[in-house]
This record gives sequence, structure tokens and C-alpha cells, in this order.
Amino acid sequence: MTARYNMSLRHLGLAAISAFAAPVVLFAQARPIGQVNRAPDKDATQIMITSFKSVEKGPGPTLGSKAAEEMRDKVDRAFPPKQVYVVPVERINPQLEASQFPTTESLEPHDAKALATMLRSDEYVAGEITKVGTGFRVTADLVLTRDISARQPLGIGEAPKMGDALNMLVKEMKEARKQMDGEKKCMNAARAGNYPQAIEFANAAILVYPKATLARMCLVSVLNASKAPSAEIAKVSRELVMLDPRSNVGLKYLADAYRADKQSDSLVTVLTQMMRNDPKNAQLAFDAVSEIAGATNPGLARPIIDSAIVLNPGDPDLLKTRWQILNAMKDWKEMRTQGTELLRLDTAFADTLYFLRTAASFTADSQWQQAAATAAQGVAKFPTNAQLVGFEIQFLQRAGQQQQALDKLDKAVAGKIPVPQAGALKLTLLQELNKTPAEIVTAAREAISAGDTTENVRFILVNQGNAQFSAAQKLGNTDIPAATEAFNTALATLAYADSVAMKAQKAPIAFLKGASYILLANLKYQAAGAQKSCALAKEAKSNVIDGQINLPGGASPTNAATMQQLMGIALQLDPALDTMIKQLACK
Repeated sequence: MTARYNMSLRHLGLAAISAFAAPVVLFAQARPIGQVNRAPDKDATQIMITSFKSVEKGPGPTLGSKAAEEMRDKVDRAFPPKQVYVVPVERINPQLEASQFPTTESLEPHDAKALATMLRSDEYVAGEITKVGTGFRVTADLVLTRDISARQPLGIGEAPKMGDALNMLVKEMKEARKQMDGEKKCMNAARAGNYPQAIEFANAAILVYPKATLARMCLVSVLNASKAPSAEIAKVSRELVMLDPRSNVGLKYLADAYRADKQSDSLVTVLTQMMRNDPKNAQLAFDAVSEIAGATNPGLARPIIDSAIVLNPGDPDLLKTRWQILNAMKDWKEMRTQGTELLRLDTAFADTLYFLRTAASFTADSQWQQAAATAAQGVAKFPTNAQLVGFEIQFLQRAGQQQQALDKLDKAVAGKIPVPQAGALKLTLLQELNKTPAEIVTAAREAISAGDTTENVRFILVNQGNAQFSAAQKLGNTDIPAATEAFNTALATLAYADSVAMKAQKAPIAFLKGASYILLANLKYQAAGAQKSCALAKEAKSNVIDGQINLPGGASPTNAATMQQLMGIALQLDPALDTMIKQLACK
């Protein structure tokens, strides 16, 4: 319908120009039912009535088009010409035909508004008719063209004859229009900022027509704008919703009142009703489901949606809303079942959100392989979606398929797909694949050189420096040359980590560097003594100084004992090295 609606706006615009430019000869054509052909009075309210909704389809006359034609005749006869002008079918049908709309079928709300606007109608009637038993059942709304949410329900008419059922709606319409003068005055006063007077006009309109929804819409908006107490706003909103359960205007203000009073359960019920009323509104669904998911009892939403589906079986918009509610409830198994049914009804449902949420649902049960497979299906359809690609890689990792995850990550990076935390993810995979610290450090350097600014990459880099330090420390005096080389490697990694580190990582790096320098100095002290080497003695002296400079910067309550021990070694090494250098007569 969306594509047709977009087209309708274009064609209606062109058709309207030709219609208003042409002589009013169309009005002289004979009509099968007795509306008097006349031009509208300048003060009359113009009302458009198009085909009622019915199960029948054209191209010939349908039950809905017959009901609309008879309704036009009855409304025309019910009101004085100076009060109401019913737009004749001879003006309606050419507009519909120019827009490639069937003239015998009902219009979607936005299409009806567009047509009413083009025809310069102030109001329009949207109705529905069904055959029940041996008679007819009709319902209708009187809608203000300026706003499709400004709707006055005209109730239900049921009778053996269609005309008698329509008479019930016309009778209600005569009563309902008693509010119009007060509603208009309320709106004008509200626009002028005169809220007290606007409230008076709205209340007067409600007094003459107690079932008024249009006047109550104005009243509740004025109460909200004038910062009235939430209880007062809630009272009017509740009345509005009681009269018209489809009124998302009333439900919105009621939801605001429940938020203000922290009535979570009532809020969930209202938000769900709003989604039920307007299932095609994607933004409303997103906002409402997000709020329901954070509520104490999101399950309250389910029976409301379920009952709506019973009344509208197979409706894909309602089923999608149910799928969203099940996701908010964390009923993963039922959510996936609902998703499968939706895909059968509408393959377009398989968008990125579907794949992301369905894949994530498997992780709740630690079904990592299923999660990865679902994400892979999403990637096949949306190959450049970074979040889906990232999901597949992460879920493969959790499923124990690190090499496959690494291959897909490398491919994504090469394809410039911005996978979230790609650098840290690659380093983690390399660690899990038992790659050497040198390989991991090289990968970290590459990630940072490529522009990675995340803290996680730097955190892993510091951890690798720590791992290299621990490996060197384990070698100890058993293999002084190997241990010396290992400490030098650790210091090179730590020096690079220090050059790119975040502020919070500076202290751990300083401690590791200080410890490495002092333990390296001790190894060189021993080697210098054994080899009578001035070069080693001088290097050891320099290392002691570097250790004493770095260690204090890494002090913390958790390493106080180790710090004291290392400083003790430094204090012993320092004079011992001075003596050695003197004895070796080093220059």
C-alpha cells in the first residue's frame, strides 16, 4: 500500500489542479440516489464519504461502495445545506481514477486524508460494513481532515436493512457534530495561548455531547501544555480512551501520566495497546518495545497482542509486534517460532533486526553454533552489515571455531567492514589459538597503526608484555643468556605499550618495566662477574637506574610487598656494581 500511497500523492496533486480549473459541469450529472446537485455554501462544512471497507472487491459496485453512496444521500438529507455540504461522488471518483485507485474499495487512512485535502473537505467519514446473519452491521468514524488521529467514532449500526443500520450512524453523527463549534473555539484559544478559555470551550462541547472525543483531544492537549497535574490529564485521557480505544492520542497522554506516577504495569498495557492500534508504525514499535523490555512485568503485553491476533488472524504487522513483545519477555523459543511464521507470510520480515535478535536469542541457551549459523544467514543477505559480521565471528569463537572466526575477521577487515572491536577480537582469537606473544604483539602494532584507538587492544598489549615478563622471570638464573633476551623482548613490548597506552594503564606498565630492568640488571651483574665484562657491568648499572626510576610510578597496594623486594635488590645491586666497575677498572 505504501507504494500506491506515494503514487497517489503525485497523481492527486495533478488531478486536483485539473479538477479545480475545470467548469463545474460535473455537478450537473444525474445521481442514482437523490442528493440535490448544488454548489457548496461558503460557510458549510464539506464532508467527504468514500467507499466503506467490506470483504467484496471491485471492479463493479461492492457492498462498501453501495453503503457509501447511501450514506452520502442520508447525510445530505440530514443537515441543512448551509451547515453541511456532502462532496458528491462525481468529484471523488475522478481523483481516485487519476491516482489508479479503485473507486469501489475503501482507502487507507493516509490515502483518505490526502484525497480529502485535495477535495478541500473539512471532514470525512471512514466506515466499514459487514453482513451479519440476515442483516448488516456498520461502523464509522468522523475524521477531521487536518489530522487523521482527530477521530469521532459514530458507533455501531445493526439492522436487517442496510439503510436502517446507516440511519443509526447518521443519527449519531448529528449528535456528534454538536461539539464542533466548541472544539474549533478550543483549538483557536489554545493556539493563542489562552488555556483557561480553551478549557472552557472544550468542557462546553463535552457538555452538549458527552461522548465527544474531538473536544476531549483538544482538552487533554491544553491540560498538558498548561502543565496541569498528571492526575487531571490522566482522567481526561482515560475518558478519551474509553470512548475510543483506538485513540493513540489519549493513550500517549495516559502513558505520560503513568510514567510520571511510576505505574509500570499500567504503562506496559498502554504501550501495547498503542502498538496494537498502529502496528505499521516502526518507530512507535521500537520505542514501546524498548520501554516494555525494561519494565518489571513485560508479560502484561502478551495477552493484549494475542487477543488482537485472534481478531485479525495472519495479520503480519500484529504478528511482528507479538514477535517484538516475545523478545522483550525473553521468551526466546516462542519468539523464534513466531519469527518462522512471519517469514512464511512475508519474506521481507527477514531484515537485519530479525537476524540480530534471533541470533542473540540462541546465546541465552549457549547454543553458539545455532547463533553463528543464524548470523551467517544474515551476512549472506546483508554482507556489509558490520554488526551481523561481528556477531558471526563472535559466535564462531564461542562455538570453539577460532580459526574459522579469525579467517572471517581477516576477510572483513580486508573488505573494510567496520567490525566492532575488530582489533581486540583478533588479538583474543590469536591468544586462544596459542599464537606466540611475538605474533600477538605484531598484530597489536598493526591494529594500532591502522588507526585502532580502543582501550581493549592496549589492554591486551599490556597483558602480552606481562606474559613476556613472566616467561623471562621463570628462566631466572638457569639460562642467563635466554633470560636476558627474554627480558629485553618484554621491555621492548612494554616500551611500545607505554607509548600508546591509556592513562589508566600507565602504572602497571611502569611497574613491569621497573621490575624487568632490575631483574635484568641482576642477570647482567652475574654475567659481568663471570666474564669480567665492563660492558655488561655498565649495562647492569644503567638498568638498575632505569628500574629505580620506573618502579615508584607503578606502586599500588596490591604490589607493595613485591615492590619492597625489588627495591631491596636494587639497593644491593647499585653499590655492588659500583665496586665491580671499579675493580674491573672500567672506563
